Amino acid sequence: MVVLTVGGLVGKPNRGPFDAKRDSLLASLKADFKHAFEFDRAMLLALPQGEVVAQPPEFDKPATFSGPLLREVLGFIEAAKVKTSFVAADGYAGFVMPEDIDGSDWILALSADGKPLGIGQQGPIWLLNTRAEGKGPRDDHRGHWVWAVVYMHVGE
Repeated sequence: MVVLTVGGLVGKPNRGPFDAKRDSLLASLKADFKHAFEFDRAMLLALPQGEVVAQPPEFDKPATFSGPLLREVLGFIEAAKVKTSFVAADGYAGFVMPEDIDGSDWILALSADGKPLGIGQQGPIWLLNTRAEGKGPRDDHRGHWVWAVVYMHVGE
C-alpha cells in the first residue's frame, strides 16, 4: 500500500503521470506531476533511519520519533535540491529549502516511541526535525512539522 507519493523534480520515478481518477486524494490536494515515486512503508523503513526526541503540542510528554532521514529519501529518488513541499491528507502544507535539509536531521517519522503513527494519530508520516532551543516554524509555513503527510512535491 502506497503511503507517500513524491512528485515534481524526481530523477528516478517509479510511476507515471498524475491521473485525476486514480489519484482522487491527490486531486483533492491539488497535486500534479508528470511522473512520481511511490513509497510503501517497507520501502521507507529500508532507507537509513533517524530519530528525533521532541514534545510537539499534540503530545503530553516528549517522545522518540523514528523514520527515514529526509535527505536519504530525496537522495534515493534522485530529487533535485530545491524547495520541497509536504502536504497532509487534510490539505495542510509546509515546506523546507535545501539549506534546511542540510542544516538539520529532518525525518519522515513513521513511529513514536516504537509505535506506528496511524491515520488520525499524526500518521502515516510526520515531518519532524531537531530544533534548536527557542526556534520554531515561520509564519510562511517554512519548517512546519506537517503531520499526516501523504504527498511531497519537489520544486515549485
